[in-house]
Order: sequence, then structure tokens, then C-alpha cells
Amino acid sequence: MRKYKVALFIGRFQPFHEGHLYSLNKCLELADRVIVGIGSSQESGTENNPWDYETRKKMIEKVMREPSLEGSSLQIVAIPDVHDDKKWGDLIKEIIEQAGQQPYQVVGVGNNEWTNRIFRAINIEVYETGLYKRDELEGIKIRTLMRAGDDSWKSRVPKSVVKFLEEYDKPSKD
Repeated sequence: MRKYKVALFIGRFQPFHEGHLYSLNKCLELADRVIVGIGSSQESGTENNPWDYETRKKMIEKVMREPSLEGSSLQIVAIPDVHDDKKWGDLIKEIIEQAGQQPYQVVGVGNNEWTNRIFRAINIEVYETGLYKRDELEGIKIRTLMRAGDDSWKSRVPKSVVKFLEEYDKPSKD
């Protein structure tokens, strides 16, 4: 049995990349279930947030069908931007309670200082994975490569996401 019932992993996933996969695997090592929160869920169609919530959700669902992750217990939720720490913390508590848990039963997995500070304020233990290959696996760098038509972006995201994005959508070259 794993140490926690639930791991909460929040990101924008613009796009879902190998660094996200690294953290997701850490979540699965720590907890029986994982809640993936897609942050800035109301944002889309911009340079920093090209894909909408549903598209990002589909990326994650494709990754979850990969053989190494198949059968893992995962829930994906939308987390809109709330520019107030207390209100955002209340939203996170509500998401956790809707999943049938209390904050003290959950571990927050990630490296964002602001997110982790709020997790701690609402009694969520924090596990920092460290930034995996951050120089290569930063969303803005991947999106820049995609816009430039540089196929090296494909080595930075899971193969299932490459296939999905090639078939579905690419950020526009504004």
C-alpha cells in the first residue's frame, strides 16, 4: 500500500510533456489515486495557453493509456485561475472533498512555490519532485519550437501526445 490515499498534481499542461510525466509517475508511487488539476482551465487561444481545457484533458487521457500507466487510478479536474490565495485554497479543498477525501489525506506533488505554500496552508503535505530536465522541458520552449516548425519538440513530450497533437491541433504561428 502506498503512503497516501490521493496525490494532487496541478499544472497547465501546455502541452503535457516529459517533465509532467516524471511528476505523474512520482504521484503514482506515492498514492493509490491521483487527481490531476488542469490549471488556468478557462484560458485558451493565447500564446501561453494555446489549448483549451478539453484538449489538455485529452492529452493526459492519451498518456494514461500508455502501457506503463494503464490501470492507474486517475481523475482529471478543471482548476480555473483565482487571483486570491484564500479563495484558491478553498477551491482546492472543495475539489479534494468532492473526491471523498480530507486535505490531510492528500499529498500535493509539484515544485511551484505559490501552489505549495497554499497547499501547506490548507493542511496538504507537499512532495517536491524537483524539476526534471527543466532546461529542455519548459512549456514555453516546447511551444516556441512547435510554432517554429522545429520537430525537436517531439522528443520532449510523450509519444501519445505527439500523435494526438499532430492529428488534432497545433498552436498558430502568430
